[in-house]
Amino acid sequence: MFLDKDEMKFAILYTLEKYVEPITMPELCDILTWEKQVMNYFDMALMLNELIEDGFVESKYYRDEHAFSLSDKGSETNSFFFERVPPSIRSRIDGVISEKKFEEQYNPNAVTTEIIPVAPHQYMAALSMLDANIPMLEVKIHAGSRSEAERAAKALSAEADNIYKEILEKIMPKDNGFEGERS
Repeated sequence: MFLDKDEMKFAILYTLEKYVEPITMPELCDILTWEKQVMNYFDMALMLNELIEDGFVESKYYRDEHAFSLSDKGSETNSFFFERVPPSIRSRIDGVISEKKFEEQYNPNAVTTEIIPVAPHQYMAALSMLDANIPMLEVKIHAGSRSEAERAAKALSAEADNIYKEILEKIMPKDNGFEGERS
């Protein structure tokens, strides 16, 4: 199900309201694009840009990343128009956000991978390793097609501990007391 232009904007406002803290573009994409079939990446980017220009969304840096949050005007607008987002879409958004928040809270040492669209038909695979919810290592690889990015993400996930160990051994050799193990 794809939404019309106004519904897309309201879906973005609804997502930002529900997510509470500032959200990065990859996280927003994960909730609203591709598999979720709410809107495509380019429509989302266009609508988000219009919402920023109109003062409904604020663009800021949060935890050293470019992120987005609702302005007061956006929050007020969402309270009046959130019902314009179809209930099935709101339910999907709520479900994905709940899963993300649960993972962050109950798996503080998570290893996650994601596929990030970077241009039409071009994707990156990203690996994030957290320790007590603090990013310890983040790797992004341009993979070309979506299928290649999915393969790369799968390989990154399977080799996460080895990647972490190898990188740390290169920058902190064992003769300096580093054991090369991740807790």
